[in-house]
Amino acid sequence: MKAVRKTKEGPGLELVDVPVPGPKDHEVLVKVKACSMCGTDVHIYDWEHPWSEGRITPPRTIGHEVCGEVIEVGDDVTLVREGDVVSAESHIFDGKCMQCRRGNMHICENLKFFGVDTDGFFAEYAVIPETNVWKNPPDMPVEIATLQESIGNSVYTVFSNDVTAKTVAVFGGGPTALFATGLLKAAGAACIILVAGSDQHLNIAKRMGADIVINRHEKDPVQEIMDLTGGQGTDVFLEMSGSGNAINQGLKALRPTGMASILGLPTKDVSIDISRDIVMKDITVRGVYGRKIWDTWIITSRFLSTGKFDPTPVITHRIRLDDFEQGFAAMKSGEAGKVVMFP
Repeated sequence: MKAVRKTKEGPGLELVDVPVPGPKDHEVLVKVKACSMCGTDVHIYDWEHPWSEGRITPPRTIGHEVCGEVIEVGDDVTLVREGDVVSAESHIFDGKCMQCRRGNMHICENLKFFGVDTDGFFAEYAVIPETNVWKNPPDMPVEIATLQESIGNSVYTVFSNDVTAKTVAVFGGGPTALFATGLLKAAGAACIILVAGSDQHLNIAKRMGADIVINRHEKDPVQEIMDLTGGQGTDVFLEMSGSGNAINQGLKALRPTGMASILGLPTKDVSIDISRDIVMKDITVRGVYGRKIWDTWIITSRFLSTGKFDPTPVITHRIRLDDFEQGFAAMKSGEAGKVVMFP
């Protein structure tokens, strides 16, 4: 079978032929129908710390977002059967540690990750442990089904706060920020303000339901938000870019007693005026990681089934697996939304 793999240490990936894996006990083999790219995959392509150097041991098939048809099941599998169409939770948890026993499988003390610690889904076939399988409705388009893992990040971030009838600022133009915009609209946010640096991302944000978009290269986001809110600031701030500047700007534009949720992962230390921007404003700041397993999947599935949330505008590229280099070029350009590949 074809697979996109990190064959050696250093930048780059290769499309190679490898044997089709077989499912062991409590595992299923899927024929991949669609898989989608994430920023983590770009870090792995470029061999950046911490997702690559010092963690990945080549050879490794990458990719952690997938939709596939079950074609074989291992012994003792009871949740799905051959012919079912499934997606996968990308975090492999042990179910035994203290965090798992507290229901926090997404921050398992022994967490592993598809495409990083074990072979992922940029391939024609893949094996998934039954504990990580999510069964999809038979009528869900495969290009939407593969996005659920990514959408889950946005769901968990958005609903870490009460956003109904609130003014919400979203910083970031990537897929998680754009998905969050559509979710905020579906959840009844009063005003959605998205801050990004790409006109294409800003245009997609409008299609996803943003009421106001701000190009951070053209206007001061803090001043614009304060002017738009009559000097009050936003009720909620969602940071989804991983930018230190965005964190500082979002906190400054947040009203006293407001709520901030930070999903983005800065690559270096960030300096924050804790006294003025956090303590003296009596705000609440929360870190958000991944998805709440399986609560977030249930919420994501329900939003997709209602038709009130449509992630389709975020998909900017649909390509064949053989053309994966085109997908990574699009991701690196800063102009792509979601790149979906079809084996």
